[in-house]
Amino acid sequence: MDKKTKIFITGATGFIGRFLVEELCAQGYLDITVLVRRSSNTGFLKSKGVKLIFGDVADDSSVQGIPGGYDVVFHCAGFVSNSKQKILNGVNIRGTDNLCRWASKHKIKKFIYLSSVAVNSGNQGVSLTEDKPYMPTNRYGVSKAEAERIAVRFSKAGLPMVIVRPCMVYGEGEPHMMKFLTYLIRSRVFFIPNRGRVKWHLVSVRNVAACLVRCMEDDRALGATFNIADKEALSAREVFEVISQNIGSPAPFLMPDSLTKLLIFLPIAGKHIKFLCKDRVYSIEKLERTLGFIPPYQVIPELARAAASFASRSRHRNYGK
Repeated sequence: MDKKTKIFITGATGFIGRFLVEELCAQGYLDITVLVRRSSNTGFLKSKGVKLIFGDVADDSSVQGIPGGYDVVFHCAGFVSNSKQKILNGVNIRGTDNLCRWASKHKIKKFIYLSSVAVNSGNQGVSLTEDKPYMPTNRYGVSKAEAERIAVRFSKAGLPMVIVRPCMVYGEGEPHMMKFLTYLIRSRVFFIPNRGRVKWHLVSVRNVAACLVRCMEDDRALGATFNIADKEALSAREVFEVISQNIGSPAPFLMPDSLTKLLIFLPIAGKHIKFLCKDRVYSIEKLERTLGFIPPYQVIPELARAAASFASRSRHRNYGK
């Protein structure tokens, strides 16, 4: 693709969006415009020479007022908490509808929507493929499934669309997963259910960014929906061991199968144990078969790098107190 391609991004101040901007700039794509709220921290984007347009995807008037003339749109804006239904609906559902209508009006050549495996993660079986029916298991997944239905509807109406579904994303600066897993490790009261044999398929944020850029560059992606995950799924035990080694804490204890089966029926803790007992593996065969794309970053060094970065940030925060 021409390096002069005019690119428009939503969610560029978010975790995945920042790495997408980094990847695009590294690949020589420099004509980048991003939609940001006035309250957002834009220092990183300004350092990359990115052009800013102030607005909010959930506000239709601000979206429809954006000028056209872009070749590619990456719609990465999203809200991930399950606790605020109004914001989930506004950002994930209404925001996607607003942006798709704007893109259709301006005849965008390629619209790449960042969805999530949460749209059908409730399906049984390993590994989960893109053709499984929508089956979200939480409010976030419901909102992303509805947003994806909107994207598909616009695609069928003629908007050139690619849908990318990451699984659980990790990396330097990731705000959710690493904090939670590190808390479990450092608590010293957490036992890994089923002796840690459960498979957890994760994805490095750098693999997500590389995948998004490939989808932009390769027209064979048009009209398709792709899972993106690291090439290898780790066991829960391996995940905790890698993180433990890189934050300087002992790995959690392994819970025997007999105790796992007993505790899973507890009123509150049982729900969390049951969540940790489910294999989560996602097929990326379609991505490799269609685009020849193989995730370039390997899971263990990437996870180690993310954990070490989190530990370093935690130490600096503590020193500042």
